[in-house]
This record gives sequence, C-alpha cells and structure tokens, in this order.
Amino acid sequence: MPTVLLTGISGFLSAHVALTFLKNGWTVRGTLRSPSKKQEILDIPEYKPYVENGQLQLVVTGPLENGDYTEAVKGVDAVVHTASPVEFGDEEFRESHLGPAQKGTTTVLEAASNEPTVKAIVVTGTYGSVGQHREHPHTQKGLIITEDDWNPYTLEDMDEIVKTNHNPNTAFPTGFLFYMAGKKYAELAAWETQEKAKKEGKNWSLAVMNCTMIFGPPIQPLKSLSQGGMSTEVLWALAKGKDQPIMPTLFTHYVDVRDAAEAHYQAVVRQAQGRFLTSAETYDYQEIADKAREFYPEQAERFSLGTPGKYAYVDPGTYVVKNDKIKKELGIEFRPKDETIRDAFDRFFELEKQGLN
Repeated sequence: MPTVLLTGISGFLSAHVALTFLKNGWTVRGTLRSPSKKQEILDIPEYKPYVENGQLQLVVTGPLENGDYTEAVKGVDAVVHTASPVEFGDEEFRESHLGPAQKGTTTVLEAASNEPTVKAIVVTGTYGSVGQHREHPHTQKGLIITEDDWNPYTLEDMDEIVKTNHNPNTAFPTGFLFYMAGKKYAELAAWETQEKAKKEGKNWSLAVMNCTMIFGPPIQPLKSLSQGGMSTEVLWALAKGKDQPIMPTLFTHYVDVRDAAEAHYQAVVRQAQGRFLTSAETYDYQEIADKAREFYPEQAERFSLGTPGKYAYVDPGTYVVKNDKIKKELGIEFRPKDETIRDAFDRFFELEKQGLN
C-alpha cells in the first residue's frame, strides 16, 4: 500500500485530496500544525473506514513555515503540498505574505527531496500565479491563458505599493495582490528547489496545480459556514436574503473541489511534470444565485436577487482559461456546474440543520 504525505489535511481542498487517495488504496499521512484538530479530523464521517483500518495517519509537524517534516516524510512514496497561508492583509507584504508562502513550500519540498523513497511531488498553486492581474478581468475578453503565463506583478511592485501606500490596480484590493504575488514566488521557489535537486542527482516529478476558484461540498471540520474559508463563505453569502448584494466576480473561472482533488491524485500516480491549469469553466455569482433559486424553489426568498441573468463573463466578457493539458495528460473530466452548485448547497443546508450559520 503506497503512502502519501499530505500537508494541511484540515483544509477544504486537502480534505478531499485525502479522501481521493484513501479511496484508491493509499495510506494518507496528513500533517497538522498542532494536535488541536486531530480528533476532529479523525471524526470526519467519510474517513471512518480508513481510520478503522489504519489507512489514515496524522502527524503534528508544527507551523508551516518552520515545521519539521523529517519524521513525517520517512518512507513515503509521494508528497502533496496543499497547505499555504491564506492572508489578505494589506499593510505588509514580505513578512506576512511572501515569507510564509515561500518558506513553507521550500521547507516541505527540501524535506521530501532528502527522502529517497519520494517519486512524485504535487504542489497546490493558484490562478493568482498565472493571470494577467494588472488588468480588470472584464477588460480581457478573448485573452487566452495557458500554463506558460505568469502573474506580471514583481516583488518590486509589491514593495512600491507598501512604500507609497497606493494600489494602482482598480480591480483587486491590495491584500489580494499581496496574496497572489506571494503564491507566485512560492511556486517559483518550488521549481528552483527541483532544479537544485536535479543537480544533486535526485529525480522526482513536480506538478503544480494552479487552481481557479474552488467550489463544492465541504467535508473538513467547520465552526461556521460564514467563516468556512473563501470557497464556502462566498457561496453561503448568497443565501443571506434576497436583498443582500451580490459581490462582483473578479475571478471568473472555477473548479469543483472533487475534480481538483482527483487532479492532484492523478498527478501523483502519473508522476506528472509541469504546471496545470485546474479549471472547469466560467461562472458568475449572479448565475449561482439564479440557479440556487431554481434548484431550491421552497427557499427562493433566501437567495440574493441581484440582477437575474446578468453574467459578467458573458457581458462584457472575460479571458479564456485553457484546460486542454490537464484533460489530456491527467485524464480529468470536469463535472457539470449544476452538480457543483447543488452538492455545495445541499451540504450547506445539512450543516445549517446541525447548527452552523
């Protein structure tokens, strides 16, 4: 039975990545910052049979940016690094965003590189590392984005924003720019780590899954749907009453969390090498609200009304995220948008009945 080391198992995507590996007969060794969430993870209903047969193991490695993975990585066949700080503060960049993202990535990858049993490494990246974020997404109609593209913002750009306290970007708040730039340079650090390993005669594959917005049913432990991480919060906000405003859709493409998890699994078993745009298709928050009213007519009044039928990816339009590579090389088939929306809200309502709000 092969073993994967999975960082940040308590997260939205990582929980599904763990389940995907478990279902395919792998032992999953999940990392935690502290023991505080250990029992919550073990109590996840979907994990029950794998806890009972010993397939799911949990290890405490400490804080991401200076964790000790020496023991955790021993004997594993692969490493999937999904853990990453999600910080949207706008007052500081290098210490709050860049440092933790870079250091967390290099710490995990260097530990993996020093373990001779490791054959494949997968890192969860983001469309934030790829897109042309100097421009508003709705001025990019027809622009084709591929794995060859990179976020054009530099470290010097971020330093200038901090120094002048001025963000020249009219689309994205400063904290978003800082987060995306931090992820970009964390990814670059991952590629640099692999290049260094190659020079030392080490041979492991590296795939970076650059995900767009990730939606779908959460299975990780949650205290609140309104504070369940961006992937849950932004959809749940649409169920707060018909008069609640609908936020603008600044990231116009999405992927189902279960498809993203499958992509991580396939990248490991195929020992894939390179960047992969992990994206199903376009969406708009207005569209999700419209569909939710259709799917749940008895609760239609709870969903934001907004301007029905007005979807920004149609008018004025947006860029195209090419997903040919991930389909061809990893065999990923993306599930329909309606399925993602239904399954997400079905799960939200189930959790609401359990007392979450």
